[in-house]
Amino acid sequence: MSQQILIKKIRSPAPGSLDEDIDYLCKSLGYFSRRDKQDTAGKIFRLIVKEACEPEKCLTSDEIGEKLRLTRGAIVHHLNSFISAGIVIKEHNRYRLRSASLQKSMEEIREDIDRIMEQMIKIAMEIDDKLGHYYR
Repeated sequence: MSQQILIKKIRSPAPGSLDEDIDYLCKSLGYFSRRDKQDTAGKIFRLIVKEACEPEKCLTSDEIGEKLRLTRGAIVHHLNSFISAGIVIKEHNRYRLRSASLQKSMEEIREDIDRIMEQMIKIAMEIDDKLGHYYR
């Protein structure tokens, strides 16, 4: 399965608001869009962060829908984006953060990015060698 990680540099929120801090991470990962007029991605992400960090607190898409009063289609669409980016995992039709804490999840995504970049650099070096370009 391919992984799509998008990182946006945005302004950090003012200290003190849990929801704004969670939204900052969500926006930094590219999940808020202007097309999402009802803040669906944000609502889902905030709920998962607050309630589904531990495996025993995983949520189904139906439970998310009940709590947020959103359609299952909208929920699954955003959950699939979170899964593709590696921040959320699905186990037995239940969704949760990939790790027991948001911090650990972010650290693991950073490790994913490092692995991807290492592979890209390796291939770039091979291309440079074939073309006769040398790093100085």
